[in-house]
Amino acid sequence: MRAMVTHVEPTDEIAAGASKVAGIVPSFLNLGYPVPVPRIPIGLGSLSVEADARGPDNAQKAAMVWARGADAVTSKPKVSAASDAYDLASSFGDDFSKLLRKGETPFGSPPSMPSMQQLSSSLGAAPKFAACEAFGRGSGVAGFAGSALGLPPEWSDKGSAKLVKSTGVMP
Repeated sequence: MRAMVTHVEPTDEIAAGASKVAGIVPSFLNLGYPVPVPRIPIGLGSLSVEADARGPDNAQKAAMVWARGADAVTSKPKVSAASDAYDLASSFGDDFSKLLRKGETPFGSPPSMPSMQQLSSSLGAAPKFAACEAFGRGSGVAGFAGSALGLPPEWSDKGSAKLVKSTGVMP
């Protein structure tokens, strides 16, 4: 499998911080019910990726050109230039893995519930397959809490120890 990031638009950290603060304000008003506050639609990040999977004979078995941008309704603001691209990379991984597992496009299908293995892995437990360990574990409870507070994802993501050790940099 090969994937190449073809474009990244960084998140505006000031706008993301302002969105996080604006989202907290309704909780101080004590209205008795939750009030959803959309994100300020300025400085939203984006990500574009091209990926393919090849068989043992190096013949292409699957390919995907994928691009998405953060939006004001479903994207959670975090104070980091990499935050939207980081979250979108996870969405890309989900979509590409569905393509590889099912052999059909992941677009246009309804979302599915995560398995217990996916949930535990996202909270930092060991992945089901040893090959998945090469890419690092989920950021766990610290990442979940940091995301809720709007902290930069790079603060809680340890990355792959194998990649960090071999290259000296975090992937």
